Amino acid sequence: MLTSRVGWGRTQGDHDARIDAVEQHGARVLVSFSWADRDGRRHRWAHVLTLEDGRIVDMQDYANPTLAAAASRLRAVFR
Repeated sequence: MLTSRVGWGRTQGDHDARIDAVEQHGARVLVSFSWADRDGRRHRWAHVLTLEDGRIVDMQDYANPTLAAAASRLRAVFR
């Protein structure tokens, strides 16, 4: 997803894509990333990946990395 999103965004004038954070919470890994649009505004997004035996078995998208981190931490406590 990140690679295809970045590729599409470049055609729209997006630039400066970066991974901002990688956090592990139990079996979940949070990857938050951002990019700047053609006007220089930064946009942020996150994926929470659920791992099982070293493989991704689920991926949730979040438009807010802070909420993604909170959800990931809570799920780690209860599972």
